[in-house]
Amino acid sequence: MHPLSIYIPGWHAEGKTPVVGGKYLDSKTEKVRTAAEDEHQEYEGPPAVDVIVKSQHVDTAHCTFRQALAFPMEAILACMMKVVAKEKVEIKSVVATPYAIRIIISHEVTPDKFYELAVDMCNVLEEEGI
Repeated sequence: MHPLSIYIPGWHAEGKTPVVGGKYLDSKTEKVRTAAEDEHQEYEGPPAVDVIVKSQHVDTAHCTFRQALAFPMEAILACMMKVVAKEKVEIKSVVATPYAIRIIISHEVTPDKFYELAVDMCNVLEEEGI
């Protein structure tokens, strides 16, 4: 496990609440229910950081990349900016809160290069061993 990684409980997709010890709070009935592994889907929610990279350039305006990361927002953002600097990516907007990072790029790239950049931005923590 990476030294900066944080524990992220799975969130029940339908109930939109964390699954803890195999149980979740059903928001419709307000009862605690068992989250049977074969009967529901989970996703990573808070405290994971929801990262969205979107393109605003005319050739890649349809491109969006989204990933939840189990690291502190400050560490993720610092590593993302290293990729931006290295690749000289033109940034239109950056918004960062403790549980979300939104980056809008206006750099001229192909769709394949956009996804390569977005994946690099989200994986640099692991690759650099930060």
